[in-house]
Amino acid sequence: MSNILHEPVDEAVWSKRLHHFHPTQPGQILDTRFKTIAKLGYGGASTVWLAENLKFKRWFHNHSYLPRYVSIKITASDIDGSDEIGWLKLVSNANPSHEGLKYIRTPIDGFDLQGKCGKHSCLVFEPMRETLLEFRRQLPLQRFPLPLFKAFMYFLLQALDYLHTECRLIHTDIKDDNIMVSTLHGSVIKELVELCKADAQPRYIQKEDGRVVYASPAEIGSLLGDPLPRLADFNTCFTRPSGDRCHQGPIQSARYRAPEVLLGIPWSHKVDIWNLGLLMWNLLEDISLFDRPEIAGDDGEYDAHAHLAQIISYIGNPPELLIKRERMFRKISGVCIVNEKSKECKSMNEYWGGPFFDDDGIMIRKDLLKEGKKLPDMVTELMGKDKALFLDFAACMIQWLPEQRMDAKELLKHPFLCHEDEQMKDPGGGWKSIFRRLGAGTPYFVSDQANGVSLIHETTS
Repeated sequence: MSNILHEPVDEAVWSKRLHHFHPTQPGQILDTRFKTIAKLGYGGASTVWLAENLKFKRWFHNHSYLPRYVSIKITASDIDGSDEIGWLKLVSNANPSHEGLKYIRTPIDGFDLQGKCGKHSCLVFEPMRETLLEFRRQLPLQRFPLPLFKAFMYFLLQALDYLHTECRLIHTDIKDDNIMVSTLHGSVIKELVELCKADAQPRYIQKEDGRVVYASPAEIGSLLGDPLPRLADFNTCFTRPSGDRCHQGPIQSARYRAPEVLLGIPWSHKVDIWNLGLLMWNLLEDISLFDRPEIAGDDGEYDAHAHLAQIISYIGNPPELLIKRERMFRKISGVCIVNEKSKECKSMNEYWGGPFFDDDGIMIRKDLLKEGKKLPDMVTELMGKDKALFLDFAACMIQWLPEQRMDAKELLKHPFLCHEDEQMKDPGGGWKSIFRRLGAGTPYFVSDQANGVSLIHETTS
């Protein structure tokens, strides 16, 4: 069967930016040290490739401190990769003893490639299997069982606590495809290498210039070992200002955008808490609380007014203090920025299409308001005490005012995350012991039972 694809794939879909992506191919030598094997994934700013470390020697003296196989993130030339490199150096060194560092993906090396359109910053990592989005798609009904959900939330909050307190950084783009799950097991890598030798990776050839774009694999072998999350992709990171100082500027993916951002109000690290709060519905319910068409205008493009109306439908009207801030910052200029509709704007409020409220504090586009389900109605997988605790946990994150959202450190102590096992005094140790008791290094599957959902380990001979 032919491996030539007839429709654009991966980064080729963005035809106007394709020339900024490095034309990587299997078998290519990068930085004289790495031989590419197969493409693992892509994003709006980079591609990721599995590569063999040519300096690795299994016997005698190993001429490299790196493993035999690595993954390499190759940034597009129109993206300044130096910022991400700097942030990740800070993350790696701020406080290595902090528990949260384990749940952040940090590089083990880096180098630059020179391309036709400029420099490509490259980061070298231990190979990881897949994103959180891809991992969830393999679960029954694409939903996390409650024990695994709680464990993942605990680990991600540890990562955020480290990021916000020790590194004083704000991620700004926490979502399921910016979180990696599980280091790629050695046996799976070997299978993938053999498969690539026997069968060429599917690819699309652009007619205009013959440019070859390889397709990312739909899946990468069996999941082996413990499924632990690691927060990744720090190319849109910001420093956390001291005191009451905040940032202004467009951040976050549309469906995860915090209220203060879309209203043009200065923001800080609590935007990450809002992100994580919304992500919970993706994991537990397989839904996005805010997504198209609900947050889009008549033209199908993102509309902050529609987004605001949807937030109101879930959690009620914004407090007067937030409305006062919106009114104040619509008058404060000092920026000149062009929005996605090519309009030159003098404030972030104008950038997002403001103003949003009239002089009486009423939403200007009240025609967009709809009577619909409230946040508790959007929880169908939990009942009784579990549902009540979850909704209280969510309410600590999904708040209009950022100062009313709990910090990651406070959320780690919430009763929802406390394991009921009497022997688990430390909640973090309790969740890690779930994996220890299941055993490591063998596949697992999820079983629905009459009294709930539990992880069951598959036995191997």
